[in-house]
Amino acid sequence: MAVGLLVCAAWYYTILAGFYILYCPVMYLMFLNHIFYRKVVDALFALWELYPVGLFQIFCGTKLHHYGDYVDPNETTIIVMNHRTRVDWNYVWIALYHATQKPYKNVECICKGKFVDKPPDVNEDILHVMAGGKSKIKFVLKDEIKVIPGMGWIMQLNYFLYVKRNWQEDQVNVSQFVDYYKRLRYHQRVVLFPEGTDLSDDNKRKSQKYALSKKVPNYDYVLHPRTTGWAVLCSRMRSSGLASVYDVTVAYDTPAQTELHLLRGRLPKHVHFHFKRYPIEELPCEEDELRIWLQDRWKEKNISLERFHREGSFIDFVTKNSPKKNESKSLLNAFVGFTFWTVIDVLFLYCISYSVLFRFWVIYHTLLFIFVTKYFGGFHNIQYRILDKVNFYEKFF
Repeated sequence: MAVGLLVCAAWYYTILAGFYILYCPVMYLMFLNHIFYRKVVDALFALWELYPVGLFQIFCGTKLHHYGDYVDPNETTIIVMNHRTRVDWNYVWIALYHATQKPYKNVECICKGKFVDKPPDVNEDILHVMAGGKSKIKFVLKDEIKVIPGMGWIMQLNYFLYVKRNWQEDQVNVSQFVDYYKRLRYHQRVVLFPEGTDLSDDNKRKSQKYALSKKVPNYDYVLHPRTTGWAVLCSRMRSSGLASVYDVTVAYDTPAQTELHLLRGRLPKHVHFHFKRYPIEELPCEEDELRIWLQDRWKEKNISLERFHREGSFIDFVTKNSPKKNESKSLLNAFVGFTFWTVIDVLFLYCISYSVLFRFWVIYHTLLFIFVTKYFGGFHNIQYRILDKVNFYEKFF
């Protein structure tokens, strides 16, 4: 119990400290130089992604096992993943930390034969280097998450994709999201949980009821995916440089089903991720066929998870074999990142304790984000409008 409370408190406190110390000052760059602002805030978020790696792996002893294909951190891609628990996304950062480790030259790759080592880019942006690649992680999230102090506000500034499960509104949000990054000529890794919710007992019963009514296969290890949003997102991103889709499967030894389980100290000791890369050329172009493609992946995923829980190994349905287990990345970068954010934590505590001006800074930005979230829908909408105006002036003036 004490360990869980300490982990959750450290995790959330670091988000709040980073928001007020780093994000709030940087936020005003969006009105001065929006392209530079976008790079800076994404570099900050990529730096924060090291914190949960250090927190869970170094200090909690979580073992991350990843299998299958290398994840290129420089290409635009969509990552579709089963939603085993409400806190899956916390482990996605850890999995991608390891899965983006470049394979050794000439090592056989499951998806494309021999790995071709790319020459270094001498013109690589320093902010891309700090972020570990050009392709930044963006989650598709429920709209209500954006109001959570600190965490939701940072995700607004990083322009994640919020959805309301109202297709008329969500279609507009998807279009603006894709258009925003297309205009910036920006790479991103979009993480999507097509099931829409976690594999709780209640949600599992609802999925089984749906399967019965639609006369489709019943699943024990996944929920039936929602395919409309996936198909539209994939179609729109294809026109803006989408290079691949990763089908990702996650499994735990003792899953923490909810945030409450984490608070109570129920932390998984072993987390398993299987990455399977599909080049965009292998995916169908029509949205109806994309829906069928995703449904097929989920049928395979249920079979793979059944085998994993029975025999301890996933299935690669292309090779018909178990995917190879990959070497984990050194935790040195994670330790450095964890140390950096610990310094930010101490700085925040010092400032809030001894500076009246800083307390005013905290109160002002808290009220500002509450106001913008309520009346403008969030700072991601502000950013889209700003970029829209910038492009207008560049076009006509």
